[in-house]
Amino acid sequence: MDVPQCALSSLSESLSEPPQRPQRPPSPATDTSTPIGRAVAGFYLAFEAVDDSDRLREATNWVGGQHSPETNSRQKYLALATGITNVEKIRRHVGGTLREIAATAARTAQRLAEDATSLPADIDDAIKAAVRHESIAICDRAVRMINNQTRLVLDLDEVTAAISVDDWLASHRLTD
Repeated sequence: MDVPQCALSSLSESLSEPPQRPQRPPSPATDTSTPIGRAVAGFYLAFEAVDDSDRLREATNWVGGQHSPETNSRQKYLALATGITNVEKIRRHVGGTLREIAATAARTAQRLAEDATSLPADIDDAIKAAVRHESIAICDRAVRMINNQTRLVLDLDEVTAAISVDDWLASHRLTD
């Protein structure tokens, strides 16, 4: 005689297992030879540290018998996801802006070469200096914005909250 399976056994099994959070995607490879690359690497290291701490705390609470879902953990998870989204938006925007500046400079140099018969000898140097100046200003602003996101992430955990972003970057050898 076939006995129907009771849904209660699968329910009790699911309640006895810790909740499964989505697996953390690998951090993107970053070129740490640039200020933006170092800031991004520092952000992702902060993200990993806070996420690891939260996962450990969640598992410890589960083993300790606190089986209620952690609202705080969910809020941290959402804050981390928001931070990643913001940092990646900054990276894309800066990359696009730097490409636009380079393209504009190239068009300007070409137009000047075509239109003017007697250009100063240092016109190319002046254009390159202007591009460098604008690029540095944009990169500095991007680094500040990324470091602000790093600060928000570090503040999500009581251990990392006490660390300044500069100290965090220095402790991971991500400073100039």
